[in-house]
Amino acid sequence: MHCPATLLLLLLAGGAEAFRICAFNAQRLRLAKVAREHVLDTLVRILARCDIMVLQEVVDPSDSAISLLVRELNRFDGSGPYSSLSSPLLGRSTYMEKYVYIYRSHKTQVLDFYVFQDKDDLFAREPFVAQFTLPSKVLPRLVLVPLHTTPKAVEKELNALYDVFLNVSQHWQSKDVILLGDFNADCASLTKKRLGELQLRTQAGFHWVIADGEDTTVRASTHCAYDRIVLHGERCQSLLHTAAAFNFPRIYGLTEEEALNISDHYPVEVELSRAAHKIQPLSLAALLLPSLLLPLLPPELGLVA
Repeated sequence: MHCPATLLLLLLAGGAEAFRICAFNAQRLRLAKVAREHVLDTLVRILARCDIMVLQEVVDPSDSAISLLVRELNRFDGSGPYSSLSSPLLGRSTYMEKYVYIYRSHKTQVLDFYVFQDKDDLFAREPFVAQFTLPSKVLPRLVLVPLHTTPKAVEKELNALYDVFLNVSQHWQSKDVILLGDFNADCASLTKKRLGELQLRTQAGFHWVIADGEDTTVRASTHCAYDRIVLHGERCQSLLHTAAAFNFPRIYGLTEEEALNISDHYPVEVELSRAAHKIQPLSLAALLLPSLLLPLLPPELGLVA
């Protein structure tokens, strides 16, 4: 019987709600894709896990796909309301993409945003940066910098991303920044040696929370940490709770073929606590815990005088 353990977790978790920020390469997201019922249902479940989701590879000029997603999210489970913020179409050729933020508007608000001015044309899709409020007294504002690199120029774009960090930290006078997205930062696109030489690795203060050995790809034939989240700033890092790739095929019981209808990437996510991690005074629940649990413990686990 697991009742004591469950009760313990519930008691200790009280008031520890985390704020989840996600990034997802949704692989050529357009209305025709989202309109398929099983795709829409799975996307809504994925998105509803996140307080802020940064979608990449949105290729819908009309925003109809995002409107449909937001509408269904707001009908889904009462965790909304949700709003969205879309970049212009970005790219160098006829193939263009958008970055789209979908967020719970009762938990966070957009304070400001802009497309990074890429004067040297270093990015295939320049970052669409935004500043959000957070429900935290430690960190009431946070800057997000998404990037979907092109596999042909991963190293160049990720080194240029350091300059974007300098730009946004000066623009908003804040060092608390999260860089996130499909960086293509592994396997054939970027060797381990080159990865270690990036400015985002050699400069102090950057914390890569999705490990190099993580698999963020759906196909069983690949094992690559393409999708990443990088934290900068003492306050931001002090709130770090967990970070991981979200294996949605396993969680939702999908075959590889079914999952590939959604995307060939897993979302990646980071959870930030409302308060910095430190030793807290014992709560009333913790003080009462022994007397609550003692009657539930088997005799061999009882307290010894």
